[in-house]
Amino acid sequence: MQTKQAQSIRQLTTAGVLAASIVLLTTLVSIPIPGGVGYINLGDMGVLLAGMLLGGGWGALCAGAASALSDVLLGYTIYAPATFVIKGLVALIAGLLFTKTEKKIRFAALYLAALIVPVGYFLYELLLYGAVSAIPNILFNTLQCLIGAVIATIVGVMLLKTKLFDRQNAVLPICAEILREPKNGPDVVLLSARSETDLIKRAGDMLSVQGIMARIVVIDDKTAYDKLNESQRESYIPKDKPFVRVENAETTPTAVMQAAVNAIGK
Repeated sequence: MQTKQAQSIRQLTTAGVLAASIVLLTTLVSIPIPGGVGYINLGDMGVLLAGMLLGGGWGALCAGAASALSDVLLGYTIYAPATFVIKGLVALIAGLLFTKTEKKIRFAALYLAALIVPVGYFLYELLLYGAVSAIPNILFNTLQCLIGAVIATIVGVMLLKTKLFDRQNAVLPICAEILREPKNGPDVVLLSARSETDLIKRAGDMLSVQGIMARIVVIDDKTAYDKLNESQRESYIPKDKPFVRVENAETTPTAVMQAAVNAIGK
């Protein structure tokens, strides 16, 4: 059952694991670039996975903070501010594109997002050192980000086969909450804003008297909920289940119950 608490715990746990992975991949596999300007590493793999698994905002914060910390730990503190922005942007774009791209080509989103790395560091190093030092590093940073994208693709394909990407375990934006889940699964789903919770609960009680089990879902952020992709929305409304969404506060429980019965076809 998806609850706010469960979603928050899942986000924090996943973010913590990914942040630690990014730091380890960056610090343990770091190779100084010839000339002493920066270094290459495998951290981009973790950055891209953060975007895939956590989505935009959380992924960006996790990737940016962990990557910037790695710069500090390795003695490249001067890069930390730029790294926070660049790697955060990579995860943000990767997360947004991955969820909105067709399944057959969605991993291409990782490569597009990864290319922000050479562009971002070129502009930053251009300001720090000038074109003479910044231009040669484009090759190293491009190689680094593409290797990271390849490894992230391989790991991502494997993760798709696990419960991490299962609809019931996916990390979702915290915009709605399942308040009631029938033991053997729902026959219908009732949704409303949280302010109408009592209304749909009473409708659910009335349905249960008729032997119809209803899942009760309340929406806290209508805008965010309406932006959920099909896979994310199925965590609240199973694909094969009818639903009734209440958007009129003047609606009565009886009317909601009847709408649910009609939706089921009984």
